[in-house]
Amino acid sequence: MSNHDFRTIIGGMNYNQFGKKVLATQIRFSTLEAIFEVDPEVQRKLDPQRRSEIREFILKSLRGKDFYFSPFIFSARGALTQTKQGWALEPGAKLYILDGQHRESAFVSALNHLLSQKETAEETENDKEAQKIQGYIDKLREYPVAMQIYLDLSQQEERQLFTDINTERKEAHNGLIMQYDHRDAYTKLTRKVAKQLKDQFEIERELSRLSSQNSAVTSLTTMRKCLLAMFEGNLTVKKGEADFGNYQPEELAAISTAFFQSWPQIFPPQLANRKKFVSGLTGIQVALAYAIYHYTKKHSIPHLEAIQQLRSLKKYCTWKHDDPLFIHLYDTTTRRIKHHSSTTAIQKTAFKFLDILDKERIGST
Repeated sequence: MSNHDFRTIIGGMNYNQFGKKVLATQIRFSTLEAIFEVDPEVQRKLDPQRRSEIREFILKSLRGKDFYFSPFIFSARGALTQTKQGWALEPGAKLYILDGQHRESAFVSALNHLLSQKETAEETENDKEAQKIQGYIDKLREYPVAMQIYLDLSQQEERQLFTDINTERKEAHNGLIMQYDHRDAYTKLTRKVAKQLKDQFEIERELSRLSSQNSAVTSLTTMRKCLLAMFEGNLTVKKGEADFGNYQPEELAAISTAFFQSWPQIFPPQLANRKKFVSGLTGIQVALAYAIYHYTKKHSIPHLEAIQQLRSLKKYCTWKHDDPLFIHLYDTTTRRIKHHSSTTAIQKTAFKFLDILDKERIGST
């Protein structure tokens, strides 16, 4: 990309997609800022929370590995003309964003945040910190944004494309995230523990939901939910940095492995038989972890000690669907427990486990 007679020249490759001309290109974010516009007639209102989440992702990624975004999508509205030098954008003309509004706004917000941090560092004469932050700023400004620019869409077609993108878009499959995400601490811990357990029982690494025909005891997705419930008491979506308390990395791995290794000791031999037993169901596994969290808090004991107490559950539970312990989930029509993975169901199940653990604790003192 270059300036030619005060016009912006954009390189790239043009092609036809479903009868529409599209230019595929890549430009620096600092240049993109100056040449695009948001049309409120086409775009939805900006969601500040979504912007904040993406900004935090960007800032965190700057301090670690590189990060990647799918191509931003724009409409040229006839403002791009093909020349010998490339595609020319006339002075004052704009590209209209169809997909990437929140990512673009998050970039700007991240830059403003870094500029403010740099200013504070300079005012406190922390030159080393200021230089480090300047490096992050330069990296963001130079970030290569992949773009698809539709050259000849009408505004009605823009609205239709925007609707199609946001209706059909699917989030990345949980199984894929669990295998390849290197930023989330719980995901990395889950993969590490699963590697330790690979010879002890079968773990599903791709699917997040296991059918009654699946021979795996659990999945990577469920294991992550267990660890989040056990260490933080969180049964929903994790946001922000992981909070493992005062545990060191090697302790986290040992505790997590011990939790899953306790399953064959407390569950029936056919623990993956979901038709006969509940031990292979997500809600039961997460409830067990959630009970550990509350047990450690209630009695001020470390996780490893709490996990050792789980063995007492075997005396009070058959782990069959019709066991009285699961009466709050049991469906007499199907003779199976249902809706075991809702937050409310997990909490109720966990506190029933907790009652048993407390009863055993009193009896042993």
